[in-house]
Amino acid sequence: MHMRPALYLLIFTFSFCCIETASAQSKVLAEIDDLTPREHREDGFILASTQTIQIDAIGAKPARERRNWGFNNDEDRDLWPANAWILDAQTRELVWDLQSETTDRARHGLRQFKGSLTLPAGTYEVHYGSFVATSFSFSVRNGVSNVFGKIFGDSKKARYSGHYVDDGAFEDFRITVTGEGSRARSKDVRVAAESFEGSAIMSLRPHTSESDRYGFELDRRADLDILAIGELDRSGQYDYGWIVNLDTGERVWEMEYYDSDHAGGADKNRVVDERISLPAGSYVAYFVADDSHDPDEWNTMPPFDAEFWGLTLWVQDEDARKNVRTFEYEPVPSDLTFISLTGVGDDEMVAEGFSLDRLTDVYVYALGEGVSKNMVDYAWIVDRNTRERVWTMRYRDTEHAGGAKKNRLVSEILRLDAGNYMVYYRSDGSHSYGDWNSSPPAENSYWGISLSTSNASDLDNVGPAQLGYGDNVIAELVRIGDNDRERQNFQLDHDAKVRIIAVGEGDSGEMYDTAWIEDRDTRRTVWEMTYRSSDHAGGARTNRLFDGTIHLDAGDYILLYSSDGSHSYEDWNADPPDDPESWGVTLLLED
Repeated sequence: MHMRPALYLLIFTFSFCCIETASAQSKVLAEIDDLTPREHREDGFILASTQTIQIDAIGAKPARERRNWGFNNDEDRDLWPANAWILDAQTRELVWDLQSETTDRARHGLRQFKGSLTLPAGTYEVHYGSFVATSFSFSVRNGVSNVFGKIFGDSKKARYSGHYVDDGAFEDFRITVTGEGSRARSKDVRVAAESFEGSAIMSLRPHTSESDRYGFELDRRADLDILAIGELDRSGQYDYGWIVNLDTGERVWEMEYYDSDHAGGADKNRVVDERISLPAGSYVAYFVADDSHDPDEWNTMPPFDAEFWGLTLWVQDEDARKNVRTFEYEPVPSDLTFISLTGVGDDEMVAEGFSLDRLTDVYVYALGEGVSKNMVDYAWIVDRNTRERVWTMRYRDTEHAGGAKKNRLVSEILRLDAGNYMVYYRSDGSHSYGDWNSSPPAENSYWGISLSTSNASDLDNVGPAQLGYGDNVIAELVRIGDNDRERQNFQLDHDAKVRIIAVGEGDSGEMYDTAWIEDRDTRRTVWEMTYRSSDHAGGARTNRLFDGTIHLDAGDYILLYSSDGSHSYEDWNADPPDDPESWGVTLLLED
């Protein structure tokens, strides 16, 4: 049976159209849509060979009023609050970015890209960042509603506002990738990223308000490749890393804003990708994260490569890598530590004593809070025999401890003579272990002071403190609190020289917390602590000390101490004296 030419032509044309239509209907390789006004989401796809893919994406330029916000960095004035991009999952290279493309105007003033991109075989990550909300709140069912910021709980509903939100434009945000390939599972993307990490000697990626660290040893000089992605700006470091030489205590590398590059997204997303050379020795690498803007929850546009937010180190040379050993690092050796006043909370003062049989090198590791170059959470050590400070944690002797700039660290060797000592640590009413009001330090569990020796033989020189004055004490009223009036009777069988150690509060020629002695029979005052007879006791200028000797006839006496309603052993409102345990009065019989 023969077809007529016209019918044959019709069938051929129809068949060709069907073939062409089928080839045009490529598979959806990745798709991201239905985004909220504050969200980062990712998808992925795999190409078995070099392919040309089709991309359909809609994003948003910064609104005019957003560009004029006074608190925006100049670098972020042109940041698109809704943007899409594609990464090679194995090389971590950016292969496409919506903001960098030529786009057409879409409805609501949005920008749309429709075009093609040719990529080699590989696994790819598709990202979308939607951060158009300029304010937001949460409504919750427990009676608290519309509270600005984030309220944690199982039951909450976000309410957003701002340009592209009020008119519902954000609902158009999307990216669709089509072509000849396959959709990637999360496992596929993870395997590709792990291949990039490859032979890294370590990768530090702490969560919000946490830090991570790891030690490594080099038997000989080696080149170290560093990839660090974090949050920094011109005024400070928030999520960042550094490396310390444990043999010298020197920071041999630190992530800083002016030595970093833009990592994509907000300008505060910074990246360092460099090679450094380190001599043989022991090192520790740190990365610390603050309480916002990280992979747990971005507060604005994330970097292009959010997966490697943190610090990753490589030794690429295979022979050199054989001479690298990693180890778990602790800043204070637990088996050599004899004082551990750590984990100190708000408004605390803690103390512990120790004695040394002979001259000993003591390793001091102390973390505290310094504001305006003054320490407000800090430690000190007192010689119990002289009642004087032999060491104080001063701001000028500290270094940044990671996290907020006010986190300060002292790590030093202190040479102490044989004797008895008291270690003190005092904190103010905010920013301490368990209740940080800004980013904690890298070693936050050590907030306080730790003392250790360098070896076990030196540890044998350390013993318990020999506190008090032994049999020489005639009477004692110490550790006095607010609004207190204490008394103690004592008797002298013979005329004697009596040493008086009295510590109290005084200012402008007047004593507020003071001591005196009365004759019990006549009630006449035979000695009194006055402002003029006392000296500065260390700490706040109002701390006063009397340390002197008087003559008392044989007889019966009363030792008294009176305090006002503030600044005492129970509740210091300023720096305590060198020896807080002595706040009060002690009488000693002189030989």
